[in-house]
Amino acid sequence: MAKTKYWLTDGYGAHALVEGAEERDRWVPRGWSETAEPTGEGRVWMRHTDHGGHQLFAAGVVETWRALGWEPSAPPEPVDVLHDEQLVDVAAVQGGPAAQSTTNTTEAAASGNTKGK
Repeated sequence: MAKTKYWLTDGYGAHALVEGAEERDRWVPRGWSETAEPTGEGRVWMRHTDHGGHQLFAAGVVETWRALGWEPSAPPEPVDVLHDEQLVDVAAVQGGPAAQSTTNTTEAAASGNTKGK
C-alpha cells in the first residue's frame, strides 16, 4: 500500500513533499507544518533523481524541472556545523595531532613561506 504524501511548509515560503505520516512527524519538531500544495508564490524543495542534489525552485516551474529529472521532496537534512565530519576537523576537536600543532596558518603566512618555493 502506498504511503500518503504530505506537503509541508517552513512558514517562510519554502515547501516540501514528504511521504508517510512518520516522515511528516519527523519534520514537525524542526519547524515544519502541514499545508496545502504550493501555488505560484511559494518555493519547493526538489531532489534530482540521478545525482541526489537538493534545490529550491519556484512553485510555478515545478513541472518544467520535473522534465529534467527533479522531483518535489523533503528538504535536505539539517547540518550540525559543530559536529559534521565534513565541516569540522575531528582530530582537532578530540585533541589529536591537528589540535597539538604549534604553528597556525596566520603564523605560517606571516613567516614569508610561500607554497611552491
